Amino acid sequence: MQKSENHFFKFEREATSNDYQVLNQMLDHFQVSAFFENNTGTQIFYAFGSKNSWQTLPQKVNTLVFGANTFDGQHSKGELMNGFWFEPEIIVSISNGRLQSNDLNLDNILVNYQQISTTKRVKIKNIVSETDWIVRVADLIKNLNDVRCPMDKVVFGRQEMIELSEQIRISSLLEALKKEHGVYHVILKRENEVFVTATPERLAFVSQGEIQTAAVAGTAPRDPDPKRDHELGNKLLHSLKNQREHQFVVDSIKMKLEALTTQLNVPSKPILLKNKQVQHLYTPISGTLSANISVKDLVDNLHPTPALGGVPQEEALQYIAQHEQQPRGLFAGPIGYVTADNTGELVVSIRSMYCDQTHARLFAGAGIVAGSEAQQEYNETALKFEPMLQLLGELMHD
Repeated sequence: MQKSENHFFKFEREATSNDYQVLNQMLDHFQVSAFFENNTGTQIFYAFGSKNSWQTLPQKVNTLVFGANTFDGQHSKGELMNGFWFEPEIIVSISNGRLQSNDLNLDNILVNYQQISTTKRVKIKNIVSETDWIVRVADLIKNLNDVRCPMDKVVFGRQEMIELSEQIRISSLLEALKKEHGVYHVILKRENEVFVTATPERLAFVSQGEIQTAAVAGTAPRDPDPKRDHELGNKLLHSLKNQREHQFVVDSIKMKLEALTTQLNVPSKPILLKNKQVQHLYTPISGTLSANISVKDLVDNLHPTPALGGVPQEEALQYIAQHEQQPRGLFAGPIGYVTADNTGELVVSIRSMYCDQTHARLFAGAGIVAGSEAQQEYNETALKFEPMLQLLGELMHD
């Protein structure tokens, strides 16, 4: 917990193992709720109930707000998928073993919601995939290979529609989600709609005038054999295609932040970011913000990076809107929290899933450049579906 945030909280004590269980159950009960855990597990937020709400991140907030912007503003089915931010009635923060809340009566609230819940196992009844995705990617690659093409890169996405036997309980979802290590865990709920992400990618963390962000682009699979896994990572580090894709993102973030910062640190070479299913080229970027630059200013300027949209941005976004089968909604958009004192953390909602009662939608995308191979890109997106498919698999055996 950053010291500058302490004025939001009136209640503090040591956190207990029972607290987590009850708070998880409260996520199911409230019509509007949210959960945010950073990628090191050192900061957790719970948010319950809504005092005020907005479709996009407001310019100025009076306390602490949670939510998500859409990827590109296209209209999607479902209220949540068109963007949703809210000021919670109850906020709970857990950091370094300390529990804090804006509600002095939190202990009484926790007692009221203490219950043993029964959860039915979720079964996958049907999966509908985009069967022509490889063909459409092959057309895109053909365009990019043409010297007259105005685009250098397009991040092309696909979705899988899944029919479930039961509506997912967020408390069960969260228990399964926590088995994905080294990534952010974020859940946003509005009535029967739930959006969940196990993303490795931070868009921006802002505290006391400092910003931390990262370029994440270029992907290879993991392997359970350490030697083979090392070989795959080394191959990724030396892949000209992936280096080129990654450098687009680094250059874009650097150019955008130079106008918003007084000092900027950009390493000259990427390192590897290893997650459970895949590994990425990763360049951490940090700097000092210019005066009066807000978290919203950063979000509006940084999103979407070439890791989510493409290069040049305008042409790539137009191609995505015209050729992806469905709007992305919150997929690949900014999601997280922002405070009144210009502190906040926004992550990029990839490795994500949207649920509406017994229907779920999974999302994945791949950076397509000249020289890409359609089948290889399809295989990459299949790997990126795995976190959410494994999440559903956990619920099937709950």
